[in-house]
Amino acid sequence: MVASGAGQHMLIDDQEDKPVTLPEALGNRALRNAILENVQLAAALNPSTREKLGVHAIGMALSLCAGAANAIAFAKWGLYVSHVSGSSTAIGLRMEDEQPGDVPTPIELVVYFIVGSWVAGLIIPGNTMKMGQARYEVVLFLVAAMELLCWWHELRYPEMLAAAMGLQNAMITSWSGAVLRTTHMTGTATDLGSA
Repeated sequence: MVASGAGQHMLIDDQEDKPVTLPEALGNRALRNAILENVQLAAALNPSTREKLGVHAIGMALSLCAGAANAIAFAKWGLYVSHVSGSSTAIGLRMEDEQPGDVPTPIELVVYFIVGSWVAGLIIPGNTMKMGQARYEVVLFLVAAMELLCWWHELRYPEMLAAAMGLQNAMITSWSGAVLRTTHMTGTATDLGSA
């Protein structure tokens, strides 16, 4: 039990009921270890650490979702909807008749990805984490709605998935302060390799 008197905090020993000063209490090794353990736990679980853990956990979940959407899109259309590099490569290969398919479709995917990112930028201002200020949930609902709409229409609109991936990538990039990307792994692999 802690008592304060005359500006001095004192610990009252339950066994003897006599006041003990803080320096005397800290002389007790068990009490010191208990205080140190609680301080370390509090430091480990401070808001900054919890936010970082949350960002990484959500980033992993969104990466899995984007990977699934990209794999399904590739199986259905032979196109990548979650990253611009694959679509840009398809544009070049198709222009040179090295890959079957039309040129406008991958161009549209790039444009829709950028439009999705732009819409996220309109909803989430700036490029840093702003808990309680930015509308991350609105962007996530838009991503989910666009993906569900695409599935509802029996995967007829790869552009809708590309826009959803642009929305998601811009949202998580803003949320994580550009630490995470969830729709492509090139930047993440580069960060891991250069760390």
